[in-house]
Amino acid sequence: MERWDGRRCLTAAPWSRSGRILIVDDHELNLKLLERLLEIEGHEVRSADSMAAAELALAEERPAMIVLDLNLPDGNGLELTRKLKSQPTTASIPIVACTAGVMPEDEHNALGAGCDAYVSKPIDLRRFATVIASMLP
Repeated sequence: MERWDGRRCLTAAPWSRSGRILIVDDHELNLKLLERLLEIEGHEVRSADSMAAAELALAEERPAMIVLDLNLPDGNGLELTRKLKSQPTTASIPIVACTAGVMPEDEHNALGAGCDAYVSKPIDLRRFATVIASMLP
């Protein structure tokens, strides 16, 4: 697992070629929960706590999937989604919005911006695992 603090990688474990997932969330407890859930399922995880840190991680290597909080300290996850989906090198990466928004328009906006799935917080563990499994090759 690698952790980014927005400036540098805090651990040096390389990503494997299958099942690697980038989690972008500024809340430490959410990051730890998502990391643990995905690691239990056998995925390698890289975490970023901001849009800037996510962009740094993506500049180095492309994950199989991104789990993205939409409310980040340095911007809106919808902006990052639109940017990633507009670039040929990142357009095919599935993005799962994982956010506290529970209104119907929150999901509509996320999917409209290009997110491939939407999971609201608090996370339903079964639904989350099903969504992740359905989106990975």
